This record gives sequence, structure tokens and C-alpha cells, in this order.
Amino acid sequence: MSVPFDVDEAGAYEVITAYRDMLDALLPEAASVYLGGAPDGAPTPYVVLYPDIGTESPVDRALDESVPMDVRWQATSVGVTFGQALLLAGKVDTLTRRNPPAVPGRRIRPVRQEGSQPVRKDEESTGLFFGTAQYLARCDRTA
Repeated sequence: MSVPFDVDEAGAYEVITAYRDMLDALLPEAASVYLGGAPDGAPTPYVVLYPDIGTESPVDRALDESVPMDVRWQATSVGVTFGQALLLAGKVDTLTRRNPPAVPGRRIRPVRQEGSQPVRKDEESTGLFFGTAQYLARCDRTA
């Protein structure tokens, strides 16, 4: 995916796309990974990452450029069955917390899971099963 403007190479976009690429490489080939939504008719199972734009961390504050950046996102794991969505959500969680990707210009601290919701059936639209978890990556600038 290309972006039509210059992106801070050590910003939230680079961090979340690095996580997307890591998941895409390490999840089974049958599971796709998307940012911001899945295309209509996407084959299941799949994961959608919904990131924020990143914020200055409220901890470790300094009066210089060394303030860490916090990037938060939600991972929504989708499957045809309850078991498929639950298994995928577990794999996403394990990979996310154990495999911080390399991002030029940033040191990513261990990711924290900040919350999750039970796997359930989407009765209102797709009829698919989904589970969500929210994550926080705190990132320091490197030289």
C-alpha cells in the first residue's frame, strides 16, 4: 500500500505496518491481515488491525525529543466458526506480544495487551464469528 505523502519513517504508520507485515508473514497462509477493514467478500479467516495515529507517551516524559510514542490498535480476528476465530485470535495475540518487528528509527518495547472481548457471532451483518483485543506498543526514537 502506498501513501500519497511523506510519512515520518519512525511514526505510527511505520509501526503498525511493521506489525501487519509480521503477522502476515507468520500466520498460516490461509489467514489474511488487513489494515482498517477487510474488503467485501474477503475469504475467512482474517485479521483486521485498527490503529490510532500514535501519541506522546504520558510516561517517561522529557523536555526534549526523546519522549516515547505510544501506538495503540485493535486486532479483530474473524472466522466462520467460533473455534476458528478463537484459534486465530490466540495466534495473533502470541505473535503480537512475542515478535516485535524492527522499525527503522524506533526501538519498540514489549507490547502490552490492554484488553479483549469474547469471541462472538456477528448476528447483525455477516454471521461470522469475531474476537477483539487491544494492544499498546511504546516506541523510543533511536539515533
